[in-house]
Amino acid sequence: MNSEGSIATEIGLLQNLTDLVLADNDLTGTIPNEIGLLTGLTNLDLRMNDLTGTIPTEIGLLTGLTDLMMYDNDFTGTIPSEIGSMTGLATVYLTGNDLSGTIPNEIGLLTGLTKLFLDGNDFTGTIPSEIGLLTGLNFLDLVDSNFTGTIPSEIGLLTSLNFLNLVNNLLTGSIPSEVEALGAYHFDGGTSEVNLKRISFLNVAIQLYFSVVSMMIHLF
Repeated sequence: MNSEGSIATEIGLLQNLTDLVLADNDLTGTIPNEIGLLTGLTNLDLRMNDLTGTIPTEIGLLTGLTDLMMYDNDFTGTIPSEIGSMTGLATVYLTGNDLSGTIPNEIGLLTGLTKLFLDGNDFTGTIPSEIGLLTGLNFLDLVDSNFTGTIPSEIGLLTSLNFLNLVNNLLTGSIPSEVEALGAYHFDGGTSEVNLKRISFLNVAIQLYFSVVSMMIHLF
């Protein structure tokens, strides 16, 4: 049976918690600021609820957190810059919310990240060059999030990547040679591989290219 209601402010009294898993319920309301009192947390899993409001800045106090799972909710506002204090993070899933604004430059401080999923939001601005500091990333998914500008060449520093998804943004320009040098990637979770070097001669909008690749994968 799914739980309903909201997350009580008294959650902050449970200061010995290491795992807070409230996934796949019918929770509503906002994340209370008292979440920041749970400084022993290593896993915060609020995915697949109906939570709203902004991500509280107090989340930056959870410096021991390794897994942040908040996808498929209705969060709005920006990703707080305080996320840069959460240097223990390995996995961040913020997919399928209504987050807006720009990605904070402090994202580059999370050098232990291996998975970063920000797809399905309503961001503005460009993909920050600080992404290139996350050299341990295996998965980077920024699909369908309204990013503009060009693909930063710093993505070419992510030599551990085996999944890169930039489908359905408003990106323009050509693919940087540094990104081409990374080789083949999986798109949209499919099994087909596309070598970026093979299409480097195409001087078209990146959005168009990646959209065509996505369509071909689903067809075949």
